[in-house]
Amino acid sequence: MKKKISIAIVTYNNENIIRRTVESIVSHIENLFNYALYVIDNNSTDNTVKEVLSCRGNITLLQNKKNIGFGAAHNTVIEMLDSEYHLVVNPDITIVNDAISDMYTYMEEHTDIGLLTPLVKHPDGRIQYLCKRNPTITDLFIRLALPNYFKKRQDYFTMKETGYDKPFLVEYATGCFMFFRTDIFKRLNGFDEHIFLYLEDADITRRVNQISKTIFYPYNYVVHDWQREQHKKLKLMWINVKSAAWYFLKWGLRKKH
Repeated sequence: MKKKISIAIVTYNNENIIRRTVESIVSHIENLFNYALYVIDNNSTDNTVKEVLSCRGNITLLQNKKNIGFGAAHNTVIEMLDSEYHLVVNPDITIVNDAISDMYTYMEEHTDIGLLTPLVKHPDGRIQYLCKRNPTITDLFIRLALPNYFKKRQDYFTMKETGYDKPFLVEYATGCFMFFRTDIFKRLNGFDEHIFLYLEDADITRRVNQISKTIFYPYNYVVHDWQREQHKKLKLMWINVKSAAWYFLKWGLRKKH
């Protein structure tokens, strides 16, 4: 029987948080949906795999022999998907209420939506402003190198003028929690595997919007233990730069809608 929901989490050395994420998802959907949860591990060197194996639920663990990147790892389950909706979830997300059920109902009622992105909060309840306009080189440079400056420009980029209190069209949805219609995700062949990490979410949102639409869902939220690691590690910053280079090579330098 076709699953109502499939969920995929890509892990890489997440031993301290993955159990919380998995258990929070399973506990909130196991009595409501016929579901499948896939955990795709990118060759973790810590106890991530052991933690996943100790979790209960309809969980399938896939282990890659090397770190193939965020998008490529998510794409490994495309051929396995037999669901109505597919959730892409980061290992640092916690479900604390009926957000998944509420988003499912909203998607059932709004059949023109291909991708739904929820309100996202810090653990202390503050809103994370993660809905963005299509990026420009200037926007990415400011966020990477000058995060404490050009507040007006950054507020425009993150669409703060919306108030994050009503549904609106999103050009660039966060990859930490993406609620896809499965047929849309499969039609796009998932993420662009040229992008190892960062901006794969910007790219797939643009492609969704070419054939459907992406909407912000303000009526419920997920908790995201967000850390801007690219500011801390030179290697991650370099990955970010390479991702941006591919993104702009693909989409062009000028802002397009």
